[in-house]
Amino acid sequence: MYPMERRIFIAGLTALGASGLATAGHAQGAEELARIDAYLNAMRSAQGTFVQYNSDGSTSEGEYWIKKPGLMKFEYAQPHPHIIVADGVWVAVIDRSSNDAPQQYPIRSTPLNLILRDETDLLASGVVRRITRSDGRTTIMASDDEEDGSLEMVFDDNPIALRQWVTINPQGQRTTIELTSMEQNVELPRRMFSIQAAARLR
Repeated sequence: MYPMERRIFIAGLTALGASGLATAGHAQGAEELARIDAYLNAMRSAQGTFVQYNSDGSTSEGEYWIKKPGLMKFEYAQPHPHIIVADGVWVAVIDRSSNDAPQQYPIRSTPLNLILRDETDLLASGVVRRITRSDGRTTIMASDDEEDGSLEMVFDDNPIALRQWVTINPQGQRTTIELTSMEQNVELPRRMFSIQAAARLR
């Protein structure tokens, strides 16, 4: 069984699809989404550090690597034993303290697909529900079915940069991933996103 914060994070991963009808179609919203699309499409890879803030007040941290299309790795620092790997088809949760097989989810059924796809088009994806701007940041709320939860993506405005995302489960519990550092468009070998290789390191 995963710790509560890990279960909430994974529940958020599986909460969203990409088949809803966008409600941010007015001119200003469409312009903002186009700006964010351009930023995400220019970001072909990234690496850095993150802090995870859980609904119970606890925190965890680690390192992440992203390579488009479809590749991602989040490695939690000890004492948290988990690694989350996306290999382009599946998102796997690996528990380094267990010999159990990784739990896997199709990446196309997770909100990660919005960030990791080769070309991002948030307006056409149909999941954007609300756009808000405050204190130099833009927040996008996305949800395919509000009964399953929702996702927030937070961007700095000037210069534009992805700073965090928040998964919100149907009970209103929030799990925040804050990207505390980011280096973009770096060389990352595809083999580092192998689920099988990561599982063998336990």
